[in-house]
Amino acid sequence: MRRYRTLGLLFLLSALAYGLGLSIARYLGQMHAWLLAAQGLAWVWFLLGSGAALTKAFAATTNEEDHRRWLTVAFVLLAAAALETTLLLWQNSLPPSAAVLQVVLAVAVVFSTTPPLRLLDKGYGEILLAAGLSLLVPAFAYALQAAQLHRLLGMVGLPLFFLGLAALLAWDFPNYASNLKRERRSLLMRLDWRMAMRVHNLALLIGFLLLALDVVLGFPLGIALPCAIPFVAALLQVWMMQRIAQGARPPWGWLRTNAVMIVALTAYVLLLGFWRV
Repeated sequence: MRRYRTLGLLFLLSALAYGLGLSIARYLGQMHAWLLAAQGLAWVWFLLGSGAALTKAFAATTNEEDHRRWLTVAFVLLAAAALETTLLLWQNSLPPSAAVLQVVLAVAVVFSTTPPLRLLDKGYGEILLAAGLSLLVPAFAYALQAAQLHRLLGMVGLPLFFLGLAALLAWDFPNYASNLKRERRSLLMRLDWRMAMRVHNLALLIGFLLLALDVVLGFPLGIALPCAIPFVAALLQVWMMQRIAQGARPPWGWLRTNAVMIVALTAYVLLLGFWRV
């Protein structure tokens, strides 16, 4: 049940990230086709689902029968993604910029989840996941509509990357003992417990610092200002991590929920800001 809850959160965050790309397209007057937007989101979900299936298929604890079953699921979802791409090409609705982003996303999923690289177990999978959701997915949504990219994608994507990285670290803290036992080299394990706490706190602060810097560089203040709400939640997250580092009992459930809420709420208020302007 916990695995499906985690997958559901990833689908939710990917939808928010995709919607953020669409809202930027609308803000810039480049939003043209809702059906095309739906097709792009379907492609992202097919790829995300295949990545989850490949992760299970090549997990160290997966037996031979489950390995074959998860590989079949991954193949079906990848085939659906390929069919969606073919349909976009047939409709002449896949600009070169969007096609390149599709390739980059697909390669990132394969390298993260399958041998021999399987970056997910080498401490780099979380970085690729955060970059994919915060930078590549919104850029893909925008490129499908506008056939190009825009600097606003980087201005919102880079802060979300750091917030997402902090959320993935927070989500993995309760698994530290089991990962240590299974010798799984997640990003948390590569950094070590105390260093990961520092990186988590620093990533949250950098994320919101970059949003403040965006305003200085010309980002609309009215869109950025509501991010003060998740910033308060981020300060609480940093404070709690500091207390845990000093020996307080870890409220892992609250930390996980708050970490995801920071990313989701930031993406949502930015999405809403671009949409209502």
